Amino acid sequence: MLRASAIALSIALMPVTAFAEDAFDKAERTMKAFEDVFGVTKGKRRNHTKGFCIIGSFEPQDAAILKYTNSPIFTQTSSVNGRVSHKGGNNKAADNKFADYGLAFEITTPDDDTHIIGMNTEHFFPVSTPEAFSKLMQAKAIGKEAVKAFAANSPELKAHKAYHSARDKTLRPYEGATYNSINTFYLVDDAGKRTAIRWSFVPSNDQKVVLDPSENFFFENMQANLDAGEVAWDMIITIANPDDEILNPAILWTGEHTQIKAAKLIVNSISTEAEGECDPLNYDPLILTDGFEPSEDPMLEARSAIYAIGVSKRLGEKE
Repeated sequence: MLRASAIALSIALMPVTAFAEDAFDKAERTMKAFEDVFGVTKGKRRNHTKGFCIIGSFEPQDAAILKYTNSPIFTQTSSVNGRVSHKGGNNKAADNKFADYGLAFEITTPDDDTHIIGMNTEHFFPVSTPEAFSKLMQAKAIGKEAVKAFAANSPELKAHKAYHSARDKTLRPYEGATYNSINTFYLVDDAGKRTAIRWSFVPSNDQKVVLDPSENFFFENMQANLDAGEVAWDMIITIANPDDEILNPAILWTGEHTQIKAAKLIVNSISTEAEGECDPLNYDPLILTDGFEPSEDPMLEARSAIYAIGVSKRLGEKE
C-alpha cells in the first residue's frame, strides 16, 4: 500500500472525476468558506491550522477486538506519524483559552500497510450532511446574523451548541484531551461480517497543564510531560447498539454499549511542523487497512474531498 505522503501527492493531482462531481463542488465551496472565515496562512492547512507533529507507536491491547476485525493494526505494534492541533483556521490560536482540538495520525504496520485516523474533541458534528455543513460555513463567512438565521432552521446545530457549551471549560493541553471519531466505521472480520463502531482516544494518564499558561505553550507543555513520563491515549472502541443512528454524525450514541480498549497510542517525540514529518501528510479518513470499511455516512466522502482540495492548495503554495 502507498505511504500516506505519496497518497497525498497523488490525491492532489486527481481529476474532479475521482470524486462524485457534486461532492467535489460542495467541498470547493466549503473550502472557500473556510478561507473567508479565517483567512489564508499560505502553505498551511485551512482547518486545524495551528499544530505540531508527534512520532510514536500504536500498540494492540485487548485481543477481544479480533472477534470483529482482521485489521493488522490490532495484531502487531506499528509506527505513528501524527499531528495535534487547534480546531479552526487561526494559525495564532491561543493555547491559554479553552478550545476544541484535533488529533490525526498515520499508522504504518511492519508490513507497510497504512491506516489513517483523524478525530476531534467535539462529541458529535454540528450538522449531518455535506450540504448543511457547506451552508453553515458560508453563513459563518457572512457573519453572526447569517449564522443565527441558519441556526433558526437547524435543530442539529442548536443541539450541538447546547451540548458543547455545557462542557467543563477547564483548560487542558492536547495530551490531556479526549478525541472522538464522530463518524461511524465498520470493523470487518474474516467472514466479511461488518460491525458498526465509533471510538475515542482517552488519555492513558492524567496529563495536565504543567507550565504557566501562555498564548503559545502547548508544545513545551507536552515536552515537559514527555520528560516526566508517558504521554499516551487508549483507543476505546464502542460497538453500535441496534437502535443507534450509525450514519448521522450529528447524533451522539447514549446509554450502555460494549466497549473494548483495543490499542494504545504512545508518543515518543514531538517536533514543529518545520522540523517534523507530519506537514505534507493528508490525513484522509478513507485510507484504511483491511478489516475496516467506511460507513455510508456522506460526511466521510465530504471530508475526504475537502482534504484533497486542501492538500493540493497548501503543497502548491510551498513550491
